[in-house]
Amino acid sequence: MHLVRDALPPARGRAALRSAAVCLGSPFRGDDAVGPLVAERLREAGADVLECADEPTRLLDEWADLDTLVVVDAVVKGAPAGTLHRVETEREPLPRDLGLASTHAVGVADALELGRALERAPRRVVVLGVEGASFGMGDEITPEVAAVLDDVVEAALAELPEEMPCTSAR
Repeated sequence: MHLVRDALPPARGRAALRSAAVCLGSPFRGDDAVGPLVAERLREAGADVLECADEPTRLLDEWADLDTLVVVDAVVKGAPAGTLHRVETEREPLPRDLGLASTHAVGVADALELGRALERAPRRVVVLGVEGASFGMGDEITPEVAAVLDDVVEAALAELPEEMPCTSAR
């Protein structure tokens, strides 16, 4: 029985399946602050949050070994402010009509596709987009978006599984 049950030795050098979040936005542009505000709360909860102060293409090396990436950003899709949109993809591109409120030359959707082409993308991507209404420089976050921050944090944490080893450790 031993030969069948434990026929192979445990794998060495295998990394754990990792998950992380990247929260986009500017704390100085009204509802676009949803990303940085959620990032702060996720860090307090012990989640791995990738920094993205510059272009999302700078994340290619950081997310290359991730199993799950959760993207949090403000979106503009025409729904009421504070509406939470969820999109999940594994190998498909993110929808072009996602409405991410990016101010970068290359947005996160394009950076993910570049990562896939270079085989440096996470296996699973979940976008949590919060419908925003106000994005002017110096604007405050709207009450509707502020009211859903806890829900967004909870949704992000639910998508971020704890690290698990890739192989069984017998």
